[in-house]
Amino acid sequence: MDINNPIPREWEQYVTQTALGLEVIPDHLYDTATYVDNTTINLPMFNTVRANKSLSNMTQPSVLPNPESFLIQAVRLDFQTRLETIDQGAAAAALPSRMDDILLLQNTGRFTLTIGHKQYGPWLLWPMPAGSGMMGFAGAAGAEAANLVSGYGRTFGKLYALFPNLMIAPLQNFQVDLDWPAAVNLSGDMVIQCLFDGQRARAIG
Repeated sequence: MDINNPIPREWEQYVTQTALGLEVIPDHLYDTATYVDNTTINLPMFNTVRANKSLSNMTQPSVLPNPESFLIQAVRLDFQTRLETIDQGAAAAALPSRMDDILLLQNTGRFTLTIGHKQYGPWLLWPMPAGSGMMGFAGAAGAEAANLVSGYGRTFGKLYALFPNLMIAPLQNFQVDLDWPAAVNLSGDMVIQCLFDGQRARAIG
């Protein structure tokens, strides 16, 4: 018995209930971890339950609870920074900054997704931008002998779409690993958030 009838035929792919008791919704699957300055070589993600929902929506380490599953349609990678003010100094050189930190991490970093016993990637980090968010830059001269420069930067661009999509089944182990061939010397620790854009199948209730 089709419990969604009568509905227009063109709406059939968008139903929120089936005879199996599942609904499919647009959703995100995300996790957050910290790159430790000049130390981290491998940064695993989705492998633990974080302190609160702003950091992750994983309820169990490395698996989705039964009967949930997730269809990954795109990947976002966000290097979380804030507006900062830097003392330029007398020398004309690249400023140590959060903008430069992002570039340094992207230049040599790689992204590997493991689902079950299969690996996908490694992929380079720079094609995986957050895709949205505040963009801007501000500059000012201070009263000191050395100029003070304020700035902000983040990754921006088209989402890294996965075609064909990849599915995480209920209770199937998965993990993301960000890795670098050597530790990167940054201006400080960097908080990184990985987000999968896609669809979640879940029980109706």
